[in-house]
Amino acid sequence: MHRSPAPLSTMNPAPEYTNTTVYGLPDPADTLRWGLHVLAAGASKILPGSSYPAKAHPDEYLFSWKKGRVLNEYQLIYISSGAGVFESAQTGKINVEAGQVLLLFPGVWHRYKPNTKLGWDENWVAFTGDAARRIMIEYFTPDRPLIQVGENQELLELVSSTIELMQKAPLGYQHRAAARVMDALAIIELNRPISDTRESEYATKIQNAQLYFAEHFEQLIEMRDFAEQLGLSYSLFRKLFKENTGMAPQKYLIDIRIAKARELLRHTKLSVTEIGQKTGFCGIYFFSRLFKKWEGISPLAYRKRVGERF
Repeated sequence: MHRSPAPLSTMNPAPEYTNTTVYGLPDPADTLRWGLHVLAAGASKILPGSSYPAKAHPDEYLFSWKKGRVLNEYQLIYISSGAGVFESAQTGKINVEAGQVLLLFPGVWHRYKPNTKLGWDENWVAFTGDAARRIMIEYFTPDRPLIQVGENQELLELVSSTIELMQKAPLGYQHRAAARVMDALAIIELNRPISDTRESEYATKIQNAQLYFAEHFEQLIEMRDFAEQLGLSYSLFRKLFKENTGMAPQKYLIDIRIAKARELLRHTKLSVTEIGQKTGFCGIYFFSRLFKKWEGISPLAYRKRVGERF
């Protein structure tokens, strides 16, 4: 059973090729407390027969169909016209149609492209944060990344106004942009497919585990003890968790900790030792070694490259 989406009809496409990408500048005083941070937003019209990603595709998000990619953030992509294909570790290859929202999750390998004969119009927002993580874990799953919303002018305008807001960057624009994304997610959730029966006991337990990790990542979590608290053997818990998220539970927890460490390195003056402690790592050497393994550079080098200047 599905909640009834808005009636679907192809929107009038833009009269010419467009490609807009805007990046947000974080407010170090409020980003962590606010809970949802808009990293970037954009819109592109991919004409029939065009290569994809286009040459103007942002370097940070560039990928090839052959290799695919893995993001460290969430994205919502509204396909307002055209069609294409999407593939991930959880879904296999599935068709994408006009009027669908494509949800992308951190740590999940994926790839997508428009149909060469039709092209498509894509309207997207990239976001992260603790509040974003709770919403995405509670209401959406990587194994069901496509949600039919139909011809939804309100959703399209929310993305467009987010782009415009970030271009102008008035005082407090990040909070207002976050509110637009929350509104967009509320619209998408209203069209989320729901089952005639309650979700399976196993699926509910894995969702609870994801939420627990997101809210208690700084604590020591023994996976075997945690699985026992859920009423599952460790082997079954690990199997179910990987099936639902694409990652083993320990790697999922490390990804959350590394993401939080990146935030703190960028937006605070905390020392590397303090950040390691606040993100649940046992000792600065273990934290530094694991961070370098995940990111390719040390925590200090990362801060010098992308950190705020206080």
